Amino acid sequence: MFQVEVKCDDSGQYIGEVADPEREIFYSTYKYPTQHQATEDARKWIDWFEKLPYGTVESIYYILSVPETWPGPPANGHPYSGLQIKIGRTKDVLRRLQNLRTGTSGQLIVHALEPGGSKVERKLHKRFESDRRQGEWFACSPELAKHIFETWSHYKVLPREHQHLVLELQHRIKILRATRQVFDGAPDMINPSLNEPWAGKVLIDLVHPSWIRNEKMF
Repeated sequence: MFQVEVKCDDSGQYIGEVADPEREIFYSTYKYPTQHQATEDARKWIDWFEKLPYGTVESIYYILSVPETWPGPPANGHPYSGLQIKIGRTKDVLRRLQNLRTGTSGQLIVHALEPGGSKVERKLHKRFESDRRQGEWFACSPELAKHIFETWSHYKVLPREHQHLVLELQHRIKILRATRQVFDGAPDMINPSLNEPWAGKVLIDLVHPSWIRNEKMF
């Protein structure tokens, strides 16, 4: 059972807090000038959250595409530099993801969800229009990357598998950044085919790491 509490901060702004201790769920609204607005935001989040598993409410999704050969961000770049993200809406994000996998190579990660329909979708597409690549796919600019992280942090709702995938991606980025620092540049090859001859000096394989321990390979 959700519990809603509205608090007033030192600046006179109101924040609604939603909690369900048994399910370890916690949500905080944005700041509002009135208690009523904060309460309404909290109630809308509860309504969205409860309908989400049943596919009876629309959500805005942000699906990140990560190619296997992505070299990671440049030394001074934001974490998702060079990646693309799809901004769309659906009532069933996992089914939408499955349909996308049919024609998309690389890893697809549901990075953030938020309540919203066609009006919110159009607003986001207009906001990031300069980063549009094709259809609903956008280059992940610093502003868009910041928005994705803020949305994920604020609404705190993702399929469990994709919560882990987001965290695994952060680990992958750390490995790629460290490689750039140690070798003064990106690796020569990233996740190549096992049947492809090595080229260059630095190779990273995050897809088939077990081959390193296979003595028959040497």
